[in-house]
Amino acid sequence: MKGIGIKTKMVLLLLPLLALLLLFTLRSVPQFMISSVQVAAHQGSAQVPAEVAQYLSAMVGTSLFAMNLGKQEAKLEAYGPVSKAKLKRILPSTLMVDLTLVDALALVQGEDGQDSYLVTGESLVMLDSRDVPSWKKVVLTIEVPLSYARMMARHGIDEGFAQVMALARSLEGKTTLITRIKYDNNSSNSFGKMVLELSSLNAQIWVREPVGAHIVQAAMLVVQQDQQDALSFLSSPTRRYDLYQEGLVQR
Repeated sequence: MKGIGIKTKMVLLLLPLLALLLLFTLRSVPQFMISSVQVAAHQGSAQVPAEVAQYLSAMVGTSLFAMNLGKQEAKLEAYGPVSKAKLKRILPSTLMVDLTLVDALALVQGEDGQDSYLVTGESLVMLDSRDVPSWKKVVLTIEVPLSYARMMARHGIDEGFAQVMALARSLEGKTTLITRIKYDNNSSNSFGKMVLELSSLNAQIWVREPVGAHIVQAAMLVVQQDQQDALSFLSSPTRRYDLYQEGLVQR
């Protein structure tokens, strides 16, 4: 019995060494060199982020067994738009990558277009400029001063922006008149100003206080009727209307 126990211990000690030897052997087998990386992206824009695609393309020509799948998944999840990554080896030479993208509430852009961020919960994550077009198709875009965007990227969104985002989201699908949304927190009041551009009417509505979606919709009807009556949208400069909780004022 004692002899059997010693043999068992020797086998147990040798197994890790044999596993390492097998791994090193597999790494050198040409048939296991990656020739194809198949990537699928779900949720969000459903498009593979540009930086991720670039990172994965560099894996072609390396061995399927030369990588630690768990570590590679963690590296992919470190990219802002990626929420979850799952990798799988498909023998002999294919790497399968399944990505779940973040559930973004909005896309925030600096007014000069220099920086772009996705709003996830109360945080902002940087977005590569190459990914902006695909995200614009699925989430609303709010333009803000660049310094304000960078501040929120460091410290999270503030109450004023949260109110603006909630109002913008509540208007989605209820009107096609709004062609652009801008927000500036630099104002004498705590809310700042939210600018809704109505390009077809050559007009802007400056929301100066937190209001409900129904108030904004009512204001747009007033602007639409006012512009049509005056025919000012045909040639005059852009007309501005300030919206407060108590009413709409033309400037």
